Amino acid sequence: MADRASWALAVVLRGTPPFLLSVLLMLLVAVHWGFLPVAGDDDSASLVLPALALGLGLGAGLARVTRSAMQEVAQSPAFEFARTKGLSDLQAVLRHGLRAAAVPVVAYLGVQTLFLVEGALVVETLFAWPGIGHALVHAIFGRDIPVVQGAALAMALLFVVFNLLLDAACVALDPRQQRGVAA
Repeated sequence: MADRASWALAVVLRGTPPFLLSVLLMLLVAVHWGFLPVAGDDDSASLVLPALALGLGLGAGLARVTRSAMQEVAQSPAFEFARTKGLSDLQAVLRHGLRAAAVPVVAYLGVQTLFLVEGALVVETLFAWPGIGHALVHAIFGRDIPVVQGAALAMALLFVVFNLLLDAACVALDPRQQRGVAA
């Protein structure tokens, strides 16, 4: 029951666009409950809502991928062999399962960086948080071409470097992925 409920919540959160989640969080947490500021960058409390707006959907997608990877590991022959050696489920997961399940999870992080940058453009503008997304949106409306080009180049460079690091982490986790080595 808890598994299905968490899966349903993950599907709903992942399917909700960041701008809609931002507006819902603003209305519920900031306006209705009055817990956090709606916008600005005055203190660290004003960072909570934008982080939640970006992180909830991405965390939900990551939870689905992690769940699927762990289920695949638990059904693998290697996991069964670890269990026949006398290891408990926890020991088998810690010694053999986490590394195998980490490869698809780390690979999915590369996909999420694109969604993070895409969502940051809108979320920074909605919450009036000064960042590269906010600057890019104002440069687009102000037709400031050098700023648009610089921001796009900076984001593209960060995306390429981050994906390179993720590919290196995937190879470190599973050396069979190196070129020339048969799987």
